[in-house]
Amino acid sequence: MPSIHVGVALSDANRADLPTGLCIPENLTTYAESFREALGVETPFFELQPNDHFVQPARYPDQFRLNRDNRWLNAVEFNQGVQSFIDSRAHRLGVHQPLLGDMLSSNFFGKYSALEEARRAMDFASGIGAEYFVMHLAYVDKWDWERSDQIDKGLKFFKDIATYYRSYGYHFVPCIEVLEYPKFPATGGELCYIINACQKVLHETRIALNVSHLWRARNLMLATGHWEDAKISFVQHLEYTLAQCWEQIHVFQLGGCWESETHSVPGLHPQQNPYDHPMKLRESTGVYQESGEIDLNRTLDLLLEYTIDKGRDLNLVLEIHDRDSGQVNEAARLIRDDLRARVEERSQRGPYTLGNES
Repeated sequence: MPSIHVGVALSDANRADLPTGLCIPENLTTYAESFREALGVETPFFELQPNDHFVQPARYPDQFRLNRDNRWLNAVEFNQGVQSFIDSRAHRLGVHQPLLGDMLSSNFFGKYSALEEARRAMDFASGIGAEYFVMHLAYVDKWDWERSDQIDKGLKFFKDIATYYRSYGYHFVPCIEVLEYPKFPATGGELCYIINACQKVLHETRIALNVSHLWRARNLMLATGHWEDAKISFVQHLEYTLAQCWEQIHVFQLGGCWESETHSVPGLHPQQNPYDHPMKLRESTGVYQESGEIDLNRTLDLLLEYTIDKGRDLNLVLEIHDRDSGQVNEAARLIRDDLRARVEERSQRGPYTLGNES
């Protein structure tokens, strides 16, 4: 039977827990205990998102050395609690590539530093037994560059990453993330093209479908005149994307999408919290439209339709910024419970499709 796995992203850039003395990665064990307690599970599911430099310049522009002050490396090497957590293997972990440097830059230092950071992050991911590794093919918005040229440069960068992956015999799943326009891939069509190109280089490559980024990309393209047909709704675009690429998706990422926000709590206004306010998980399309937010009800149904209904696990990571871990875990619990309830309801009445809308 396929399973539903809901996890959370943990970043060293999140300062919301500092008032209680908690930080990532040093207190990873505490985060794991809180996650287990909040969701009632034995196996925490985290996507670790390092922002600390793994390397330092050794000789300009393309020579680097390991940054011995990197907090993530120090945590897994010297922090006994973190060591025990990693060694237990009683977890599911993904690692997100640090967004440092600029692999599309004409500046050698920017390009080579991005490549070296990615390589060292891959070493880290392998060392902690990560299940998957999320990669960006672009870090910086480049509105004035020819898009095809950007994509070509991004795929050249990926070839370097693929060569490194192969040479070290890594086993984690390399995942290309959907990004906000003008970064790429930003649409379903681009995603199909890029994943096909990447799999020709490294057949293990899969997709990290960031639903929030896909939603925001459409809004940005509408605002800048790059979206061809305004009548195509986000839900229709998401359904098209899933229909084309569902077999290649390893993990979904989701944050609360409200106006320009993409990493709030799903189903809540950015100023609300899941303890004091009900999450809008099953509202009508009109309710979401009035608030200028993602149609979360239809989105969750589509995720189930293209995973559980097709006999595949649903791996969903909540990417919520600037909230303490209690709120993030509570949101994860509520969304997981709702997804489970939907599966039960679907088993009784048959799978939901958009054509059955009343």
